[in-house]
Amino acid sequence: MHILRLFTIFSLLPLFQLAASPYNASVYFDNTTGGDKILFDHWNKKQVRFPTVCSDTVFLRRVALTAAGRLPTASEVRSFLANNAPDKRAALVEKFLNDPAYADMQAMRFADMLRIKAEFPINLWPNAVQLWHRTLWQELRDDRPLNAMFRDMLTLSGSNFRVPHANFFRASADRSPKGLAGMVLLTAMGMETDALNAEQMAGMIAFFSCIRYKSTYEWKEEIVYNDYNCAILNAMFPDGKKITLHTPADDPRKVFADWLLDEKNPYFARAVTNRVWHWCFGRGIFPDADNLPLEPDGRKGNEPFSQAYQQYLIREFCKGGYSLKNLYRVIMNSAAFQASSVSPAPGQTENFAAYPIHRMEAELVIDALAGVTRQFDRYTSVIPEPFTFLPAQTRAVTIADGSISTGVLDNFGRPPRDSGNLQERNTASTDSQLLYLKNSASLFQRTRNYTRRIQREGRTDNARLDRLYLDILSRYPTLRERQAFENYRKQLAPKERWMIWEDTAWVLFNSKEFLFHH
Repeated sequence: MHILRLFTIFSLLPLFQLAASPYNASVYFDNTTGGDKILFDHWNKKQVRFPTVCSDTVFLRRVALTAAGRLPTASEVRSFLANNAPDKRAALVEKFLNDPAYADMQAMRFADMLRIKAEFPINLWPNAVQLWHRTLWQELRDDRPLNAMFRDMLTLSGSNFRVPHANFFRASADRSPKGLAGMVLLTAMGMETDALNAEQMAGMIAFFSCIRYKSTYEWKEEIVYNDYNCAILNAMFPDGKKITLHTPADDPRKVFADWLLDEKNPYFARAVTNRVWHWCFGRGIFPDADNLPLEPDGRKGNEPFSQAYQQYLIREFCKGGYSLKNLYRVIMNSAAFQASSVSPAPGQTENFAAYPIHRMEAELVIDALAGVTRQFDRYTSVIPEPFTFLPAQTRAVTIADGSISTGVLDNFGRPPRDSGNLQERNTASTDSQLLYLKNSASLFQRTRNYTRRIQREGRTDNARLDRLYLDILSRYPTLRERQAFENYRKQLAPKERWMIWEDTAWVLFNSKEFLFHH
């Protein structure tokens, strides 16, 4: 009954109380030049109310989750709030783009996109999974240009155990030329096969009709290579340009990669910018982010929210040397990313003049609970190689193999990594998730241990309450929340008042403010 009373008291408080900021938007928005000018021109044209800037605490949490996949620490919150420098938000973006957890978060996103999974239906096998994931992690940490990374994926041959990016053409449930062509369309161009007509698709398939696989004497090792038999191929690029290839003198994969990664070709940069925008906002620049149209500027029913801003991002991505970090930098410093999510007016969310509220990814929810309580879930591989148990205190975001999961991760929508489709990841809220958060005995015990640790630290009650809010919601409690806390304390018998700390933590863990990007 105690926890129900506390839920009732806190439910009277508005959600995301500090999401709106009293600061003038001009402190953070430059709507006279660059991308923000394009956004403000777009909002003006659409007659959409201009955004209110989000608070510093919301921006800090938003950047930490987006770039590094973790909550900011209490000390990071205090330090950022105490910083009065006018460029502190840009400096914060740089801090998290260079955070050690940045590579973990981006490697997870790339592993989803590239279908990095040891077992059925992808069957990369554990050795190849670990090699490829580690290579991606290193390249993303070092900010290797994405066009160079994708060129290797599209063109390299060799052993799946020795040439990491050779696994690209193995990470497909359908290894027929048609299946590989469809996989390349989705991964490198953000398009489904139905975006092409029959002639275009037949021409696309020709580029991948010479890929072959052979086994070696090492168990589960496989060589990816091009067929060495002579052939004449009549191929067609997705934009309709036809080409005749004479193999093996002409490497069809290299010819396709040269076309795709040409700076004048919009398809690769359009797909990357759309996907990264989706990672930042929970939705793409295009309404249907998984099936971009053949027409670069969109088609009716699936047009970018702003063609001018889409082109701006593509230019910045190419001008920045195909750097993923630079693309994140441009987006996270934008007026759209710094917009408040509170009480959006009609049309604001659809046009990104208000930040779209969306639930945290499964791995982020579980890691956030683990990070606050300092007790982590255990992850076990059902495959007896190269190990059975992942090390203790493994963060879910760092799990390389899509075959390794738990019932809790699956419950919160971790993708199976079967298709590489963005919609494989489910961020919907369900009753079973709420049952876990409100009734899990394991989570209850972890919460109790966490709050008892806080009580042993010898703080004042105000300091303890501050610590709960800083750890869980990345902000200080408001005056109304402090009053709600005191009102609840008065309802408890003196011998029961120690319970208020775990009850409060339990309520905060179950709040929308904790579970959602906002």
